[in-house]
This record gives sequence, structure tokens and C-alpha cells, in this order.
Amino acid sequence: MNTTQLKTTLHSLIDHIEDDSILQAYVVLLSREAKPEADFWDTLDVPTKAAIEEGVQDLNAGRKTDFFQFMKQQYGVER
Repeated sequence: MNTTQLKTTLHSLIDHIEDDSILQAYVVLLSREAKPEADFWDTLDVPTKAAIEEGVQDLNAGRKTDFFQFMKQQYGVER
């Protein structure tokens, strides 16, 4: 069996298991082997993180700008 066939077989078998304790055991077992996904934040570059943090600070301080008004002022784009 190739990798795709093995995964398909596993999916099919898991779909037919109704016992939550067995499913939980498989989650624990497979979690140890699965490659963890990178946190989205960690994939961002420093300027992007800084811009997001600045925006969050503005929002927390009550400084809000309507998206459409911003697009019109900055880029001349209207709805």
C-alpha cells in the first residue's frame, strides 16, 4: 500500500469507530507522530507584526477608522 492508500484506509476505519475513548486514544497516539503546524504569527515578518501590533494598540485606545473611508483617503478607492 502506498501512503495515500494507507491514509484513506485509516480515515475509513476511524469514521466507523463510535467509541469516544478509542477515538481519544488514537488522537493521543497520532498526535505524537503528526508534524505540528507552524503558528501563523511566527511566519510573519517583523514589519508586518509591528503594523498589526500598532493597529491593535490603536483599536484598544479607541482610535478606529472606517475601512471604506480609509481606502478612499489612502488610495482613492470608493465602494
